[in-house]
Amino acid sequence: MNIRKFHLWFLILALCFLLGLVVYHQVQIHRKHLDSIRNSQEVVNASFKIKQGEKLKFSIRWLGMEVGTAEAVVKGIEKIQGRDAYHIAAFARSNSLIDLVYPVRDEHHTYIDVEHLHSLRYEKILREGRYQADEVIEFDQENHKALHYSRKNGSKKQVLILKNVQDEISSAYWFRTQSIKVGDTVHIAANADEKNWDFQVRILQQDRVDIKELGTFNAFQIEPSAKFRGVFVRRGKIRGWMSADEKRLPLMMKTKIPVLGTITVVLVGYEGW
Repeated sequence: MNIRKFHLWFLILALCFLLGLVVYHQVQIHRKHLDSIRNSQEVVNASFKIKQGEKLKFSIRWLGMEVGTAEAVVKGIEKIQGRDAYHIAAFARSNSLIDLVYPVRDEHHTYIDVEHLHSLRYEKILREGRYQADEVIEFDQENHKALHYSRKNGSKKQVLILKNVQDEISSAYWFRTQSIKVGDTVHIAANADEKNWDFQVRILQQDRVDIKELGTFNAFQIEPSAKFRGVFVRRGKIRGWMSADEKRLPLMMKTKIPVLGTITVVLVGYEGW
């Protein structure tokens, strides 16, 4: 499995709620609109705010087998470019069986402006098989520029960015703050791999999602996709489920990737609420 080919997937999965997986008997989705939740055309005002101390824990599974784990933690507020910024760290690692053939130890850090909720800085440290990367993006949101540089080989590149652009992790947290209703399409400007992306997230319907040990949640079913230079990038369908309460928890994701097969994602624990 060459994960370098799937950096876009990590970006989409982050938007679809970071990482995770599930055995199908652990999660049940009741696929119908729920009159008991609220009218499907009613705007759901987002009371979610990034919460210091929140920790989300996920299990990553492939073809029904757990292949790794992931977690995302809001570590606190730090000064970046003289501004208050939420520091959020996300970690993903393969399990001991996968380690025998393709060990993965990935670490991501985003620094999100407290006032404007756009990214100020993004770091990723990747250890995937023999591949290694240690990269940083410094976002100059005022002048619409981003400096990409590698701490591994010293290379640098400056690119133009859109207003209030997001990174691979901040995209998911920004989306959680939005007011949405069924039928909406939310657009997110994101920058990754020295490119500007237009993420589109369709709000498909409301479901009831039952997760073993965590209980039952009213949830939005969403479908994210990505455009680069106006062209859709299609590598299989993705479905995500986000709780419709004030926590806006990333409950589950599943997708079928060509060659690799089906990946499913589930939240297995959360703290800080």
